Formats: sequence, structure tokens, C-alpha cells
Amino acid sequence: MPISFITSSAKVNSAGRKGRGIFATSVIPAGTTVAAFGGSITHRDEFSILPEYRRTHSLQIDEDLFLLCPDEDEPADLFNHSCAPNCGIGGNILLVAMREIQVGEELNFDYAMSDADDYDEFICECGEIGCRGLITGADWRRPELQSAYEGWFSNYISAKIRQDSSALDPVSEQGL
Repeated sequence: MPISFITSSAKVNSAGRKGRGIFATSVIPAGTTVAAFGGSITHRDEFSILPEYRRTHSLQIDEDLFLLCPDEDEPADLFNHSCAPNCGIGGNILLVAMREIQVGEELNFDYAMSDADDYDEFICECGEIGCRGLITGADWRRPELQSAYEGWFSNYISAKIRQDSSALDPVSEQGL
């Protein structure tokens, strides 16, 4: 029995060079929750010694906490990264349609929305115009992404963005 939720309006299918992905089987309206990630939570100390597959199929939910996928494959682990995503993060564990998603379209999100560590640095295969090429744990700091994804970052990344903004603007920190 799966630990995570995935909408009945999507299914696993081949995603070409990316392997497998999640694709819409019916129109998904903007604002629809398409997945809720489940699993176990581990501290950075344990996380760093896990096998690569477990680390790369996880979500960072706090500075030192990570939500791990289950040991067995399940559909929610197959949401691929895109530099032009159609889904964003709600809270820390929900995946929500940012816009209407059409039948046959792959559901994806930008991993910059949820991760701030380099445990999952990789060469992007999304093929989108404007693809960043190399995906890193520091991508959330990019001003163009902060603007494009405002309201779609995880709570954890949103707090980091606010913290960074305060550090850059000491006047706002003092309330002047």
C-alpha cells in the first residue's frame, strides 16, 4: 500500500531519457493537489550515510531534516524536475498544480522549490527553453526563480528566502 497520495487524474508512464514520470490522464485545474508525499523523517547525520537512491528521492523539510521515500518504489517518487514546472509545493509535502494541466502533459516541479542542499546536484534533462543545465541546492537563491515561484516554494525554502532577504536589508530587520 502506497504511503504517498497521488491524484487519480495522473498515471506513471515513460518519460524518455528521464526514465519514468507522472502524466495527466484528465485535465487538472490550477490549484489542485496532485500529490502528498509521505515517508519517514531523518536527521542530516543519518541522511548523509544513506544510499544515493534514498537521498535523491527525498524532500528537505528543514535545515537538518529530510522526508525520505519508502524503501519500495511508489508513483509519488517519480515526479521529475523541470525548469518550467507546472506544479509547485504547498506547505512542505504537497504538490499543487500551478496552472491548468492538459491530458498527456507530464506533471513536474522545480527541485529548487524544496531543496537547499547539494545532495541531489545533477545535469538537467528537462529540455525546456531556458533550462538551467546544472541543478544545484543553491538554485532557490536565484532572483529570477524567487520571482517566478513566489508562493510555490516549500515552507522551509520560503523561510530561507525571508532570512536571506533580511540579512541583505538590515533596515527591514530593525523595522525602520
